Amino acid sequence: MPIENGVNWKPIAPEQRGRHKTTASAFDAAFKALAVEHDDFFESLVDNWARLFPDVPAKPGRYENGRIYVYARNAPTSFVVRPKLRAIAAKLATLPGAPKKIDLRLEIHVS
Repeated sequence: MPIENGVNWKPIAPEQRGRHKTTASAFDAAFKALAVEHDDFFESLVDNWARLFPDVPAKPGRYENGRIYVYARNAPTSFVVRPKLRAIAAKLATLPGAPKKIDLRLEIHVS
């Protein structure tokens, strides 16, 4: 009974289903897409971070509710970066397209 009432009830092969193998992975991707804020300034910052701050051993991780989260690898790295946050915020404020208020947060994030 592959076709009944004009509907093909035969299961679709996994390679023909699309980019997600399971429903759970499709939901995960959809929720992540909803939770991520897209900001042109942040995306340009991520692309140019190494050029702007070559001596800072951290990187921008995410942008949420107007805050830029800077990721440090471990606690000693965060102790090196924390005193530089004010200077980083001042330099970011001079960049074109920067928001009026630069709010930086430092997080330890292993990746």
